[in-house]
Amino acid sequence: MLSQCSRLLMRSKAELSRETINMTILYGISNCDTCRKAKKWFGENKIKINFFDFRKNQLTRDQVEKWVDTIGLDVLINRRGTTWRNLSEEHREALNGSNCVDVLLGAPTLMKRPIIEINEQFLIGFNFSIMKQIQLLKM
Repeated sequence: MLSQCSRLLMRSKAELSRETINMTILYGISNCDTCRKAKKWFGENKIKINFFDFRKNQLTRDQVEKWVDTIGLDVLINRRGTTWRNLSEEHREALNGSNCVDVLLGAPTLMKRPIIEINEQFLIGFNFSIMKQIQLLKM
């Protein structure tokens, strides 16, 4: 009986490439109601996801820079949450400058959740409109 590791090694590059292209990553935190709702919806629709809890796992600088560049700070920052309300004025000002990535790495819950990555496209939040976009991207 082959171990799971052995089976992965035997798969063709094409299969692995196809899986990577169709990979869906859900970035969020485990105790977020919206993230839980999204995870449940993906499961019910039989869409495989990789869940990345950014409270338990460290985001990379490259990942956050990519989000800032492609999504933009205005969309990415959750200005209605507790983390924003408790943020010092100094850190709020830093978000508008060149240190924004450092602030987000230090306080990842400042970002709206979930962040859904499909085929290097990003969707922020989870509602009916997002569900429809996901269905179109997964076809």
